[in-house]
Formats: sequence, C-alpha cells, structure tokens
Amino acid sequence: MRYWVAIILLALSMRSVGVCQERAADFPTPYVQLQSQAMPLLKPGVVVERHPEFGWSHLVTIIHPRLGAGAVQSVPEFAGRYASMFKFTILANVQQAEVNGAPQYWLDRVGVGFAMDMDGQHKILTKDSARDLGASLGMIERGVLGGNEDCLKDMVQIARTERLVIFDAKTNMTVGQTHKMMILRHLIWVSPNTGTLGFLVWLLDKGSESSYQLAEPHMQLLPAGFQEDRVIHVSEGGLFSRIPTPDRFALLTVPQGTAVPFAAELRPVAALKAFDREDLKQLVNGITVSLAEMQARFAQREP
Repeated sequence: MRYWVAIILLALSMRSVGVCQERAADFPTPYVQLQSQAMPLLKPGVVVERHPEFGWSHLVTIIHPRLGAGAVQSVPEFAGRYASMFKFTILANVQQAEVNGAPQYWLDRVGVGFAMDMDGQHKILTKDSARDLGASLGMIERGVLGGNEDCLKDMVQIARTERLVIFDAKTNMTVGQTHKMMILRHLIWVSPNTGTLGFLVWLLDKGSESSYQLAEPHMQLLPAGFQEDRVIHVSEGGLFSRIPTPDRFALLTVPQGTAVPFAAELRPVAALKAFDREDLKQLVNGITVSLAEMQARFAQREP
C-alpha cells in the first residue's frame, strides 16, 4: 500500500506544471523554476527535535555518520569523533489552504544545514554562530564544521515547483576500494491532498556536457523523517598519513531505503544536468511508472 501512496502523491504533485488551476487567494501561484541556484540554508539555532517551533513542519532526514569500513584503524581516534560530530539535516515546511472547499498543500520551503548534539538535542549551527549558541569548538572542530559548510555551497537546486524540489550534492563515494567524487540527486515532493512528503535519492556519475550517467540501476525511496546510519569508508593512507585528508573518507553506499529500478521512460531524463518543462514532466511521469512497476513486482511475490 505505501508504494501506491508514493505513486499517487508524486503524480498529483505535478498537476500544476503547464496546467492552469483555480486557487485560493493565499495559495501560491503555480510555478516552475529551472535555473540552478544554491539550496536555502537552515538558520542557526533551529532545534531539529523541536522543528515545528522554528517554522518547519517536517524533518526530511538527519544523517548520523560514523567511521565503519575500510582502514578505520589507520586514522587516529579523534578522526572518528570529528566525523560523527556534525549531522547533515534537511527540513521542510508544508503549508495548506482551502481550494474549492478542500485542503490543498504545497511545499513552502526546504532547507539544509548541519546539526550538533547539544544537551541531548540536535541544534543547527555554523562555525560563526557556534559560540553564541553555546557550542565550545576548538580550532579543529571549527575547521571541520567550516569544511562541511563549504559542502553546502556545492548543493545545487536544479528544479523547483510549488510542490517539489530537486537538488544535487557532490558526494565522495566508495567504488571498490577506491573513492570517487559523484553526484547524489535528491527529489522531495508533497501530496497536494494530504500534505504527506515523498523522498527519493539516486546516484549519478560523470557523463557528457549535458547529462551525467546513472551510476546504479535503481533509486532509493526513503521514509520522511529518515534517520540515516551513514557508514563512512576510510581509504588507506601513505606512510606519513596519520593526519587524514578529506578525500580519504567516503560514503560506503547511498542512503538505503526501498530500491526502485529506473523505468525505461525515466532513463533518458533521470541524469540530465538541467531540465526544461517537458524534461521535468517526463522525469516525474517516469518516476511514477518506476514506482508502479516496483509495486507490481511486490504484488506478484505476495501469496
């Protein structure tokens, strides 16, 4: 059942692309933004566990990284502590208004940032705001957090409508025993009728001037509020490598949820570096077909 829910939510989220809708005065005008831009950042001080108090209706995901594969013993103990200290977080705010007497929902905002465990709660912070927020960070911790903030600058929103967002993040991935910089694509959408969030990610590799290439045969469908146990792979260093460099750390796998193979309709557009309106409509239609095909396979396995 949950797969059919995801299919319906995604199909409905694209009704406004190229279609004029009657709307309430406080419902946003349907729009499509296809210019690349930086992802909005979460304001320092937001407490993840109490996000509604700060104007965010949904936790999309918070990532709990840890060194857990490869040459973990080759790096000093403090490296593992710093690797786990700051947790990538995505929050979303969904709003609603009545349209023709029924509630309709839209994706008002999506923000990204890094949170730190402070007194049993995860608080969004930056290296410049840490002291004012009560975080005692030394020079190394501030450097690690600053490096994480630089990674946020590389996250690029490539498509946005009033009901979905697609953004890319540069990601160091484990390929065999080596590390390779790749792209992790994120799609977050909201059901117009229920306000429920959907969340998909998939991995992309280098390709042509206009398109990456699919790095895996499937996407991952993740639940809203996903608490990811992110295992970090450590590569072997040289003889004088006790002080590890960032390139020695990489994701072991993409976030793991329910694997969704790419449908034939989706493959031509899933790895595009930029979209026009028709590309975006084909992308969403292709994902809808992918989810439906996955549901059909699950149904065949049921007794």
